[in-house]
Amino acid sequence: MTTKTRINKKIIAISVLIAILFVSAISATILYYNGVVNQKDSQIANQNNETANINDEIANLTSQNSNLKGQITNLTSAYLVNALGISEVGNTSEEFFIPYYYRLYIAGSVTNTGEGTADNAGLHVVAYSADGTLEINMTVPLSSGVTFRTDAEINSYLEEHNYGVSSLQLGILYSGQTSTIDLDIYHEGIVANWTVTPVWTNTP
Repeated sequence: MTTKTRINKKIIAISVLIAILFVSAISATILYYNGVVNQKDSQIANQNNETANINDEIANLTSQNSNLKGQITNLTSAYLVNALGISEVGNTSEEFFIPYYYRLYIAGSVTNTGEGTADNAGLHVVAYSADGTLEINMTVPLSSGVTFRTDAEINSYLEEHNYGVSSLQLGILYSGQTSTIDLDIYHEGIVANWTVTPVWTNTP
């Protein structure tokens, strides 16, 4: 074997060795970075799970907070319950005979069953004639022995007959307090159906 051949074989052997080392280095690098990527993916998945758990905890705490606020509101709020009889009648008073107007008569009681004070307490009254015409839409105080009117013409007529005008100033109903209701609302036409709803605010 000539010297040139031996040199060529050594060169080939060295080249093969270098190629093997290079491939091994690349394989090791790939394996290393695959491991790093897998580890990071696992960390990201864990962090996503932790984030989801934290979001669930936040949602639960928010719900608990809302429930607590609702309980506090219930403990400090008024709640009005009514027991009322309502009827549409002509004027039957011998002393104050008013032939041209009908009146919606409301009698009974309203009780504050809540824990707080009912400010601006009253009854919101809406009534319609048989053909659907709105005849009454007003809020009156919780009162007894009073009359109200739906328009200026009725006011004028009643004042001419010395029939006083009752105040529409709303009042206060304390927790556990009951107000007796006995009132008339004079109006045009004849009403056929109505709703009477207690109203109030929890602050003055």
